[in-house]
Amino acid sequence: MPEPSIQKLTTRAGTVGSLTAVSRVLGLAREMVLANAFGAGAVMDAFLVALTLPNVLRRLAGEGVLGVAFVPVLAEVKTAGGPPAMRGFVSALLGVFVPSLLLFTLLGIAFPEVLVDLFAVGFDPERAHLAAEMTRILMPCVCFISLVALASGALNLEGVFAVPAALPMLLNISVVVVTLGLLSRFEVPIYGVAWAVTVGAGAQLAVLFPLLRRHGLLVLPRFNLSHPALGTLARRAAPAVLGVGVYQLNIVVVRTIGSFLPSGELACYGFATRLQELALGVFAVSISVAALPTLSEQAARRDGSALWATSNAALCATNFLTIPSAIGLATLAQPIVEVLFRHGAFDPTSAALTTQLVQILALAIVPIGVVRVIVPVFYALGNTIIPLAGALVSLLCTIVLGLVLKSTWAVFGLTLATVCAAIIQSALVVSLLPVLMRSRGLVPLRTLRTSVPEPTKAGDGVLIHAMRCFVSVGVPAAVAHFGRAELWPGAEASTLAKVGCLLVLLFFVGLGYFGFAAVLAVPEMKLLGAMIRRRVRKL
Repeated sequence: MPEPSIQKLTTRAGTVGSLTAVSRVLGLAREMVLANAFGAGAVMDAFLVALTLPNVLRRLAGEGVLGVAFVPVLAEVKTAGGPPAMRGFVSALLGVFVPSLLLFTLLGIAFPEVLVDLFAVGFDPERAHLAAEMTRILMPCVCFISLVALASGALNLEGVFAVPAALPMLLNISVVVVTLGLLSRFEVPIYGVAWAVTVGAGAQLAVLFPLLRRHGLLVLPRFNLSHPALGTLARRAAPAVLGVGVYQLNIVVVRTIGSFLPSGELACYGFATRLQELALGVFAVSISVAALPTLSEQAARRDGSALWATSNAALCATNFLTIPSAIGLATLAQPIVEVLFRHGAFDPTSAALTTQLVQILALAIVPIGVVRVIVPVFYALGNTIIPLAGALVSLLCTIVLGLVLKSTWAVFGLTLATVCAAIIQSALVVSLLPVLMRSRGLVPLRTLRTSVPEPTKAGDGVLIHAMRCFVSVGVPAAVAHFGRAELWPGAEASTLAKVGCLLVLLFFVGLGYFGFAAVLAVPEMKLLGAMIRRRVRKL
């Protein structure tokens, strides 16, 4: 098989995924303490919007320019000129990027009401005021995390994945510590949570400085608009920013439509999306992060065979993990929500609504995972038009279906609209990837159905691989669904009893999935077995 092998990709994804999993567990702990302290009401609605606004701006700068355009360009610079050329490019980029970030942040601090009025027009005065004040506190996150995105991309290209993947732990720990012990020191308690987010984001950037120095990447900004790589980055970043911007606009549209919902429903939607993002963050994102530097280097060498194999390996690995996650989450949504959120100020009505929203959002986990893994292949090839088109189609579907379905089914209709948009977008990018690669002369006349990397047998394509994963988890999930009614201890039972029952159900579904996957010869099971044997021999 062309290098890098699927084993190398799996190892990198495993490193990122395991650390991301720990971070996501801490993220769940964060959501649990917030739900316990504030419930699902006006305060959490306002916090969700305030957190969304700087995140959108940060992703436009950080993930738009850097995540999808910077790494491929940096890989080309490294291939052509080595580490000195890399440092020169990073320095020139910082010379433009840092002043722009500072200006953006200062405007957000000065005029947060404008952002809230623009993106949460349905808020009443109380929620609007809370959201504006927290937006002002959170705006420095735009600077901190955008620079973290740049540094993490450069370190990933140098083969460093562990520390960047672990950084979100700092933000989650900061929020948990403040929520549990320091809220009483703030006149408005939720403002303390906002300050905790900002401090955690700054800590992420501070942690990277020694690592950047060690790899020779800690450089000072230098204003040098004549640097040739900046022109390349600008040409690729413009449509890339539009693509990411459309995706972020999708989120804003959901929040805007949701701002007209009754108090608390937007917060329930936010808690439900946290569980959806858990699976995506641990699996799809980790595989995407692990694959992007490799894809970029292969595209720079025009090694079409290796690029095709790596992209298919990433897609199969994503399906192997997201399919059981989606089915398991839909099946066990009620006990998961009960254990994680049904405490303190989070009442039974909010728990029931969140459970139903989780079950709907689970339908989008696989298509969103596919998009997050396939889109970096387009960026590695220097094509930003197709991802932009997919994002625009997704946005249009969200707006039209969101407005139509919300009028009938309220928050359920809005949630279903986001699911439909994700399915349509994934179908579009998957169907166009082979077309693009054939047009570049990088692969022979194949389709995703008939070409996947070793160790899958010839002719056993991505769709068949996905069907095997679905069957493998379907049987134990069905048993757990019908057995849950008998095992679940009930609303009045102790938290310990609920946790124990949930762990039993999760263990049964997980063990059943791996067992059936082994019987059905899902190829990732061979890799998993080999990794376990290597670890055992080292003990």
